[in-house]
Amino acid sequence: MPRYHVVEAGRVVNTVLADGPNSLPGVVLVPDDGTAEIGWGYDGTGFSAPALLPSPVPAVVSDRQFFQALAMAGLVTEAEALAAVRTGDIPAALQAVIDALPEPERFTATMLVSGAVEFRRDHPLVEAVRLARGMTAEAVDDLFRLAGGL
Repeated sequence: MPRYHVVEAGRVVNTVLADGPNSLPGVVLVPDDGTAEIGWGYDGTGFSAPALLPSPVPAVVSDRQFFQALAMAGLVTEAEALAAVRTGDIPAALQAVIDALPEPERFTATMLVSGAVEFRRDHPLVEAVRLARGMTAEAVDDLFRLAGGL
């Protein structure tokens, strides 16, 4: 008996053995060609693998992960990333953001960037850097994903 994929709303939802016509409304039986699995898409002519979901965004990364990811993304130099981790030196791109903050916030931001042992994705300074650098929230999420994998 041949195998068929049960397709609903353009997505394979099951694979069945069938020998007769389909009588379920909204369901299409497509012959199994050996490539598709449950969750794959079907556009009427062929199957496509589902898009991979991005990994979760880490809420916290270490200072080493953070500065290494910044360097890998080209946002700071490798030398600046090493200096930030070794001695707490603030990379020029981050210093420019700190310098643009209102005076009462500069000291706290400087202490955070130069002395933190971890960086939180939800910290307001991360958002300030994002806005100052013209980054999207998704780009910052990707940066934290990169950092979390290091």
